[in-house]
Amino acid sequence: MLFVSNAVRSQDVNIAIKFQVDNGNFKDSKVTMSENGVVKSTFDPAKAKMDIGLTFGNVYMFTFEKPGYITKRVEVSTKNVPNDIRGEDLDFDFAVEIFEQYEGVNTVIFNQPVAKWFYNPQEDEFTYDTDYTKSIRSALIDFEKQYEEKKEAAQSSGTDQAQAKAQEEARLAAEAKAKAEEEARKLADTKAAEEQRKKAEEEKRLADIAKAKQAEEAAAQRELEEQRQRELAAKQEAETKAAQMKAEEDARKALEAKAEEEKRKALAKADEEQRAATMKAEEEARKAADLKAEEEARALADQRAAEEARKAADQKAAEEARQQAAAKLAEEERQKKKAQLEEEMRLADEQAAAEEKRRAQLEKEEIERRQREAEAKREAEERAAAELAASEEKRRLAEGARLEEEKRRQEADALAFEEERKRKAKEAFEAEQRRIAQAKAVSDAQQRERSESVAIMQEERKSLAIKDAGNVVSRTVEEIEEDNRKITQITITRERMTYVYKKVVYNWGGVYYFRDDDDITKAVFDLESSK
Repeated sequence: MLFVSNAVRSQDVNIAIKFQVDNGNFKDSKVTMSENGVVKSTFDPAKAKMDIGLTFGNVYMFTFEKPGYITKRVEVSTKNVPNDIRGEDLDFDFAVEIFEQYEGVNTVIFNQPVAKWFYNPQEDEFTYDTDYTKSIRSALIDFEKQYEEKKEAAQSSGTDQAQAKAQEEARLAAEAKAKAEEEARKLADTKAAEEQRKKAEEEKRLADIAKAKQAEEAAAQRELEEQRQRELAAKQEAETKAAQMKAEEDARKALEAKAEEEKRKALAKADEEQRAATMKAEEEARKAADLKAEEEARALADQRAAEEARKAADQKAAEEARQQAAAKLAEEERQKKKAQLEEEMRLADEQAAAEEKRRAQLEKEEIERRQREAEAKREAEERAAAELAASEEKRRLAEGARLEEEKRRQEADALAFEEERKRKAKEAFEAEQRRIAQAKAVSDAQQRERSESVAIMQEERKSLAIKDAGNVVSRTVEEIEEDNRKITQITITRERMTYVYKKVVYNWGGVYYFRDDDDITKAVFDLESSK
């Protein structure tokens, strides 16, 4: 969405952009803002004026486009703004107008920005780069000539061609819309099928997990039930054996009691006959019986102790078997969870590796794209500089004749003053050139800053020279309307010199300032032409 004016106040710098579409509306138009080469926002402008907030320390590129129209770009750098003034009002504005695209018109110049804005420390404000504008001026003038010729030819081609073009555009738009709808439908179907497939796979995976878990629980339940049955059978067997042993012991005791009774009766009967003889035998028999009874009692106690020990051993073995089964089941569950976690980690690692590979490929493609753009930009700048030099030489020769005639009317002391001023400017320029020649090893960014400082120093020297020219005698303003531009010419005559200031506004949005055909900044123009 587009930034609104009351929302951008939290930004560092606020700019107001006036966007116009020549002979058209904002339908299908688009404004893209990139920050340091990365697309930050895309606007669908609903009105001509846009308020946008920027942050310090970045380079922004604004791209203005619409199907069938020439795309334009404007660069804004918010770097190198001192910290002590970042809280001040540094807002500024600029205007951009795009034109219809005509076949046969060379628009390569618009592959680079039509203007570059940056913070000027000498003026404490954002200004456009006059050196850059001067370097592309020749190419822009050539484009304007070609464009006007093609525009007149297109306008004279008649209503039929316009209607045919409109019909063709409508047909193409309908085809594009149908194609977009078909692609959207296919994409939606593919996405839905993919989502359905993933959902089915997930449901199957969950079902398999649930099924495996149920099988494991059933196996564990069966194992526990079998263990319980074994323990119950062992208990029943032990109880049965104990009952049998008790029955055998009771039977043995009954037989022993019966035999003892029969023996007692026999002894009682014989006692009468052989009382004296048998008393000793009876005593010995009694002792033998007591000894036998003691032996049998010890044997029975040993047998019961052995049975209880065996029973305890069986219970212990059953408990150990149950614990081992539970431990085995827990270990299997832990191993399954560990394998599942390792598989998930492996898949995550594969996805991260694939993402890293894709990101590296994108970064490589972006670096190659920027290198190609930089090479194309450098070639375009070299061509534009060469064309600009040739155009400047022609303009200088043409304007020289007019200026020479005007200068003849100046007083002799003004001529001498001008010669002295030129000599000083030349000496300053030569000294500056020597200083620049000694610093060729400095980086490109430092060279540009030094060149800007030199330009500012030269402007300041010119301003000082103008002050030495004396007070203002007269000031005249003339407005000149041409096909592709509007010129505001201000002539100021001082006591010892006359200066001609020009403000040139082109239809495509460019604005330039001159003093005696030399480039100056807006601040210098406003300062000197207002006196």
